[in-house]
Amino acid sequence: MRIETILRRWTLPVMLSLFGLADPAQAWGAAQADTLRLSLADAVVRALAESEEMAAARAQLSVADAQVTQATAGAWPQLSAALSYNRAIRTIFDEMSGPPPAPDTLIPDAFDTSKTPEDRYDLLTQLMTQDFLSSLFQGLPFGRRNTYVATFQLAQPLYAGGRISGARAAARHFHSAAHDRLRETEAEITLQVRTAYLSAVLARQLHAIALESRRVAEGHFRQVELFHEAGTASDFDLLRARVDLENRNPAVIQAENAAELALLELKRLVNVPTEQPVVLVTEFEPDDVQIDEAELSRLVFERPILHAARATVAMRQEGLRIARGYWLPSLQLVGNFGFQAYPDDPAPPGWDSWRKDWNVALSVAWTPFDGFRTRGRIDEAQAQLKVARVEEAQLREGLQVELSAALAEYRAARAQIRARRETVAMAEEALALADIRFANGLSTQLEVSDAALLLDQARLNEVQALFDYVEALAHLERLSDGRLVLLDEARDPS
Repeated sequence: MRIETILRRWTLPVMLSLFGLADPAQAWGAAQADTLRLSLADAVVRALAESEEMAAARAQLSVADAQVTQATAGAWPQLSAALSYNRAIRTIFDEMSGPPPAPDTLIPDAFDTSKTPEDRYDLLTQLMTQDFLSSLFQGLPFGRRNTYVATFQLAQPLYAGGRISGARAAARHFHSAAHDRLRETEAEITLQVRTAYLSAVLARQLHAIALESRRVAEGHFRQVELFHEAGTASDFDLLRARVDLENRNPAVIQAENAAELALLELKRLVNVPTEQPVVLVTEFEPDDVQIDEAELSRLVFERPILHAARATVAMRQEGLRIARGYWLPSLQLVGNFGFQAYPDDPAPPGWDSWRKDWNVALSVAWTPFDGFRTRGRIDEAQAQLKVARVEEAQLREGLQVELSAALAEYRAARAQIRARRETVAMAEEALALADIRFANGLSTQLEVSDAALLLDQARLNEVQALFDYVEALAHLERLSDGRLVLLDEARDPS
């Protein structure tokens, strides 16, 4: 951590305690209150809860739910309603009218006994005809100034050439694929967080190794100084020890910078503010793990991504069935409920003023020729099905190659970690012997520097081998969709 950061973090608590404004212990605790102790499990939980990739995958699952609802709606009855009002300003019927009502003067003449029966019959016929036609025209809708029309239609699909059932099945397959992809996204984010966490731990260990190397070089320089003052070490030995000490500083700075960058990448993945202090509390202590390759291979080929690919193939098959269904006729039962009213004023009429028209119909529709549109739909569906099958085969082959490569990396890392541990033990022993020989005047400063350099390299190789081994185990766990637990995590007891 840089000096500026340290000063900025501790200046306020220290000043408050100096001026008596706060208890020193309370000031120290306030400075530590914002430090986040982050375990690997907590990092994964935070990333899964706040990741944009997970939000997109969940949104895609919601889209799939909506598509299932839409596809299912096609099998349910469809109820629609409409209400309209028409105000006639001028119509062609304004120039036309029915015969006027019979005048009242004809009624006495029709019953006048002084007239002959034939005259009275003619008058009575004229009276009845005029009244009938007048009342008939008054009841017709033609030329009405105010017209209200209300309609209700209930339609139940009975057969649609398999398109409705195909759409429902395709929507279910799409939902299954979206759910499997959500699981794959979750597993991929988990792997990314694990790798970033492991990289941060590795960088911290490399920084610790660099600091320890500088401490050892500083101690050796102090020893050479004492020997030089006593006259048992030459100026060259002293100069070489000082140069060796100064050469350790760039490695320490570089390791510190790498540790900060690795921690920043982890903060980005788990959505932690960059300025917030974080302490990683999970240490990796991998055991010598034996892999059941047959079980691992079985789990790999049961991955959700393969289930999603198979669901996509099934969805495309349903799409082909839907496209072929356009060749077939459709059958539906329709009920129409109509209401009409012709009030004298624009106000809505009462219930008794509505005229009712109800009917039920069985409708059959078929399109024997649609300009080759159905043929194009079928060709498109067949091409999409072929693409889905090829992608499934490619995915299976890719998983097989990835599994073989991951197993090879695991075997190599497992062999390396054993060798590196033995090398570190030998390098530590060699440095101890070199120090003893130098203290007894049996060797030079060059021999001690070479032994220290070899120990540093051995420690770096050991940490890198540990990183490769843990990363290989994490990759194998990812390939098995997390169902094969290979990596144990040990929490720092502090």
